[in-house]
Amino acid sequence: MSKGNLKKYSWLLVIPVFFILTVIYFSPEFFDNKSLQQSDLVHFEGMSHASQVEAEKTGESPLWNSAMFSGMPELLTSSLKGDPTHFLYSLSMLFMYDSFETPMTVMLLMLGVWIGLMCFRVNPWVAAFIAAAFSLNTFYITSLEAGHVTKLWAIGYGGLILGSMRLIFDRKFLLGGALMASSVALELRAGHYQITYYLCFVVLIYGLSELYFAFKNGELNTFLMKVVPIGILAASLGASTQLWRVWTTQEYATYSIRGQKELSALPGQENNHTEEGLDKDYAFSWSEGKMESLTLLAPNFYGGSSQERVSEDGPLAKQLEKVAGKQQAKNIVQNPNFKLPLYFGEQPYTGGPIYQGILISFFFILGLFVLDARQRSWLIGGTLITLMFAWGKHLQWFNYTLFDILPGMNKFRTPAMALGVGCIVMALGAALGLSKVIEEGWNEKTQKAFLKAGGTTLGLLILMWIGAGMMDVSGPRDAAIFQQMFGLNDQNMIRQFTNALDEERISLMRADVMRSIFFLLAGLGAIFAFSKKKLGTSLVIVVLGVLTLGDVWVVAKRYVNEASFQKKTNKTFHAANAADKEILKDKDPNYRVLNLTTNSFNESTTSYFHKSIGGYSAIKLRRYQDLIERAISREMQVLANGIQKGDTLSVKATPALNMLNMKYAILGPSAQAVFRNPNALGNAWFVDKVIKVNSADEEMETLPTIDPSFQAIVDVNKYPNANITTSFNEGDNIKLTSFNQRRLKYTAESKNGGFAVFSEVWYPAGWVAKIDGEPVDIVCTNYILRGIHIPAGKHEITFDFDPNSFVVGGLISKIASYITLLLLFAAVGLIVYNETKK
Repeated sequence: MSKGNLKKYSWLLVIPVFFILTVIYFSPEFFDNKSLQQSDLVHFEGMSHASQVEAEKTGESPLWNSAMFSGMPELLTSSLKGDPTHFLYSLSMLFMYDSFETPMTVMLLMLGVWIGLMCFRVNPWVAAFIAAAFSLNTFYITSLEAGHVTKLWAIGYGGLILGSMRLIFDRKFLLGGALMASSVALELRAGHYQITYYLCFVVLIYGLSELYFAFKNGELNTFLMKVVPIGILAASLGASTQLWRVWTTQEYATYSIRGQKELSALPGQENNHTEEGLDKDYAFSWSEGKMESLTLLAPNFYGGSSQERVSEDGPLAKQLEKVAGKQQAKNIVQNPNFKLPLYFGEQPYTGGPIYQGILISFFFILGLFVLDARQRSWLIGGTLITLMFAWGKHLQWFNYTLFDILPGMNKFRTPAMALGVGCIVMALGAALGLSKVIEEGWNEKTQKAFLKAGGTTLGLLILMWIGAGMMDVSGPRDAAIFQQMFGLNDQNMIRQFTNALDEERISLMRADVMRSIFFLLAGLGAIFAFSKKKLGTSLVIVVLGVLTLGDVWVVAKRYVNEASFQKKTNKTFHAANAADKEILKDKDPNYRVLNLTTNSFNESTTSYFHKSIGGYSAIKLRRYQDLIERAISREMQVLANGIQKGDTLSVKATPALNMLNMKYAILGPSAQAVFRNPNALGNAWFVDKVIKVNSADEEMETLPTIDPSFQAIVDVNKYPNANITTSFNEGDNIKLTSFNQRRLKYTAESKNGGFAVFSEVWYPAGWVAKIDGEPVDIVCTNYILRGIHIPAGKHEITFDFDPNSFVVGGLISKIASYITLLLLFAAVGLIVYNETKK
């Protein structure tokens, strides 16, 4: 086969090699029936169990999850039945998503960047090892271990989007447009909008750069009349395939903790309070320090992770020897559970550094010296913007300003993940730079670029080695850790341990810097040998590929290795204890449970078995979060104290919990540790009095003062024309006759009619109430519940959740998806036809 054909059909070799690398890295999963114990996926199992059961029973997507936070929308994790883009997703995972989703996510990262690089006409073999090494970035590997797969999907598809842009800019409109539409569809389907948000800035910088050079080269008319419209149309078509997803997300965001705030700030929180979105302290808590970004060059430059093993002969081990003796110190250090926060940066916690590999970093710097201005400008801009986002609160003039004025930015937290997008840009720049050196051969320009890039990278590493001894490497909790771990109160002894920990960090920092220097020098040596014709093109690519991949492979194995995998079983991660089984004896279709044995608002185990007052979600409804902070948390303490003292609590003592129909509280794992709440108000009830208030603040302030069994609160400013008159009589009643998460049915009987409160969370975007088939208004009652005026007599009341964003948006999405698939098939078919014709 000729060299030209070998490049043309490189995918026949590259894709199998990617798969083999994936299988080797994840061999415990492929061969030993093991899997990673991904914490977020364990949470997801608890969160979604009720919905999965419901979907099997009803055949429709639940859309509403009654098992968490007394009921909340589940639109962000729902699926569109018969979604045509599922084929594209399956194809991108080589149709192995169902059985091997975790390793195939890494395979997707490889393919996404490699195909993107092919669109940039990079040498396919250079592109292959850059893409393989890129996928083993420690940020991606630790994210995978945590179960953050949607984040990685969005990053992988980001490579395709940038590649499709290159095709369109090169006037390959059919293939570029088809790839653009398909990759945008997949990007939005991944559903990780924070990654997509950062990617949009890279896309914008790339587009503006091309606009400038089109103007400079006298091609502005073609660019504005053809390139821009085709690019926008293709991207819009791709986005339309996910209209239902984007629409429901935007709709939900309005009412979630990312949306508008209705209450005034709590005392002491005024400076941190924002009118909309997340509070600044919360949004920017995971900001990467500016110097911390140097972990791109040396992984342990900021200590590694918040849970790291220490070296057996390091400073800390020697300090332990002084206190406990040599053998005991050895036993402690060798214990796999003995881990310390060697990370000393300002993030609250990190699973590991963002290390993309010293050679990829060097190749990127090489690209900045060897590439022309058109390529160099957007690579610098794209990398810089993601770094600036990642620095978060450490670059307040930039990020706080954008947080206040830029639409959508106040919806996101963990700005450090922006650098995960920046690594796509750097991988592209690295491949472009190295490919140009190899393809063009050694000349005066490449020689100068090589010396400048090598000197710059090596100089940075030397400065990092020197600087490691000058930095403050102490952590804010170091002293407390040793005090708790060893029960120490001797401040002098604690100081000796913290000093040893500092020395441990410096030692590891310098060791990793020296490691990076070794790999850099090996890479420089290979390129130098290539320049002297001691290594041919093929051989230098192999050598550099082995070095680049070997570097990141070994570091990635620090965080995800054989010990990270556990034997798969057919059992769920969640097992019912005696308390759960006792509660499940109750066959009432709809009641709620409060688990007082855990962090009620950051766990999903309760939701697996029961309809929980708590749950696990970073996108709770704003009003429910307000209720947690200002009512439920306080009432939980009142309830726990009352149960402990044996007091008889009134309905008024815990009004929020009672109106949420909290029928049971879990106090421990045994059946005897289940408390049945006699004051739970049931599924719905008529009230005797409606208290009118004029603001959300008044509504919340009044809630702790009422007896919700006969009183209700309505903000009349929100409902000036609502019928909230009531006339309660003995014998008036409402009964729940049919329940599923999306459909509720009640019968009501009253002598004179009146205002009824339903123990269901108020959410206006999709819930429709009807009395005897006629639509009626739902009034937000008691800050979080639903209220309806019911006329006298016997009636049937229904609640149905069919938001237009899902129903109408889903129909439009399917149509756009079929068009996208046809466009992609046409583009690929034309390529095959032309190749066959040749």
